[in-house]
Amino acid sequence: MRNETRLIWLLFIIMLLKGALWSLAFPLWQGPDEDDHYAVIQFIGELGRLPAEGDELLPDEITLSRQIADVGRLDYDPTQRQAFGQTSLGPNESQFDQLPRESRASFALGNVGKLMHATPLYYMGAAVVYRLFDEGNLLWRVQIQRFLAVLVGAPLVWVAYLTTRELFPAARPSHHALRLTIPTLVAFHPLMSEITAVVSADGLLILAYSLLIYQSILVLKHGLTRKLAIAIAITFVVGNLTKPTLNGYVPLVALLVGYDWWRTRSKTVITTSLLMNALIIPPMLWWMQRSLRLNDDLFYFNPILKGHRILQNPFYDYTIWNHAVDFYQSIWGGMLVTWWGHFGWLDTPLAPWVYDGLRWLTVAAVVGLVVGLFRRKGAEGQRGEEQRSIHN
Repeated sequence: MRNETRLIWLLFIIMLLKGALWSLAFPLWQGPDEDDHYAVIQFIGELGRLPAEGDELLPDEITLSRQIADVGRLDYDPTQRQAFGQTSLGPNESQFDQLPRESRASFALGNVGKLMHATPLYYMGAAVVYRLFDEGNLLWRVQIQRFLAVLVGAPLVWVAYLTTRELFPAARPSHHALRLTIPTLVAFHPLMSEITAVVSADGLLILAYSLLIYQSILVLKHGLTRKLAIAIAITFVVGNLTKPTLNGYVPLVALLVGYDWWRTRSKTVITTSLLMNALIIPPMLWWMQRSLRLNDDLFYFNPILKGHRILQNPFYDYTIWNHAVDFYQSIWGGMLVTWWGHFGWLDTPLAPWVYDGLRWLTVAAVVGLVVGLFRRKGAEGQRGEEQRSIHN
């Protein structure tokens, strides 16, 4: 166990160093929606408040930086890549020093930001860091935020280890390898390397997702305790106020709590689940009324109503339900495309079919684990019946 802990600490340090190097290597604004994520942080840091109705424009500094860094034409398209130079700065990046300070909080250029009315928790925390390091030019301030993203994402290694420790106890020698293999895959996963090295709220969202998976396993194995219910509530609120895709996890938690009550018939499970909901509902009600007021949607901005996406069919009524279905389909589709690092706008070292093969091998491995779990449960039940018959 002690050697395992040392190796996980080593993986954690590697993930920090790797993330820092990736954050330095990525060109400006080449993370998914990176300029939009950063715009919300800068807005809160400069003005000291959340974006209100009418606050949907990018700061002029960011609009100008798109032109200077040569990313303003078409973000993320393989044919529209930035130019690289032979010096530490890219072509034209020295011009960032000439951007006036007042452009950080002016919006005269009228460029719309997609995420100004998105869930604000990550941006609020990042804005505190912004205020601590707000004296440098744009490259300096963006790099500080990228380092913050690395710090937020690195604990995923520990969550992966804690999860595998619950799934694979140390009783079998083969389990030691599994307990280390999965955290290693997380530490060197291409998508994890990318998304936790750019300015984005997604790293905190993935961390919250991972913690909820770990906590769900604890409920399944040990039951719903008061401490665990409070931890689940805090994790859910943090994750959902970072990005409300975490709503998709609600049915699973409800099933786990229902199963725990069914197997124990304990009133404690009911009172504990009520406590968990009492902690979750107030902050979620705050966000739902704010989102409904700003976005005409209970949980997230509607890209059609906001004008970020144009539908050609004039008879298509893009209701809340249509938006929810499309949103979750896009999340699932994005996972399938990017899971092994085939990002689309970045080159990959191997052909796409290699990553497709790895993805389906991963699916097969998950299916195998589920089948093995049921077989083991069946074998344990049969042994229990045999032991009871012997005693009788």
